[in-house]
Amino acid sequence: MAEAKRRAGAFVSVTAKRRRMASRIDRKMKQLDALGLLEVEILPEMAHYMSDFHHLMMNTSGPEMDALCEEYAGFFRYAKILETVASGIASGKIKVPGGRTVNKEHKLAAAIDQRVRQLEAQGVDNAALLEKMVGHILDLQWLWSTVSDEKLAFLCREYPGLYRYGMLMEEAAEAESKKAKTAYGHLPELPDSVKATVAQLLTDGATLERGLQTILDEQRQRDMWLEIEVMEGHYEHWVAQFAGLTNELRAANVPEESRTMMKQIFEPMAQRINHLHGQVFAKQN
Repeated sequence: MAEAKRRAGAFVSVTAKRRRMASRIDRKMKQLDALGLLEVEILPEMAHYMSDFHHLMMNTSGPEMDALCEEYAGFFRYAKILETVASGIASGKIKVPGGRTVNKEHKLAAAIDQRVRQLEAQGVDNAALLEKMVGHILDLQWLWSTVSDEKLAFLCREYPGLYRYGMLMEEAAEAESKKAKTAYGHLPELPDSVKATVAQLLTDGATLERGLQTILDEQRQRDMWLEIEVMEGHYEHWVAQFAGLTNELRAANVPEESRTMMKQIFEPMAQRINHLHGQVFAKQN
């Protein structure tokens, strides 16, 4: 407790404005909780405070956010409600706030946002975050190239994790473009049949990493048996598909250097998925 007070004291002198914003959110949340409102009733009541929360998410470091959540229980509860909403949108279980049907861009943005939040909560950022977000790269590319500038700006405001991931990818792409020769720029395109398999492995792998981490984060608070069964089915399918990738690449006469690139992408992903899967089922025994 003494350490928490010391950290909070240091926080006041540096970021008083941010603490005031968090305090306003905290105060309103406590008022709504006192009325016994459900989470779905709280969201529209808190719409006026979304800009403050978004500002804090975009401009506050992980340790500072942790300190704010520790100091302001109402602020922490609001952050968890928004995280739950993003998780529900990403899985397709709930509709976008306002009752609109979940369209593709919202679902992809929410999934990216959720995974970025999960990784940042573990202290993962910059190059390490990009490496662990590789499964979302095709989804990000689709959003960046398909969605209008106005809609993309809206999505980045609604899902700060999407914005942070997009900016990191743009910085990495710019750095790569300045090199005289990119690492794999000389390789031929993959055959269409192989492209489909690679895209599916990336997408399904991203779903597994995000879903397994959600189970680990939430299974102490609620029964996750249904989510565990769903993820187990995804896991078995992904492992089988990954096991056949090498033969599929060889059968399609994909150059050895391209096969090496695929190995460098998918082996770390497989290790992460197996590790998360092992953690989930270790807690079941």
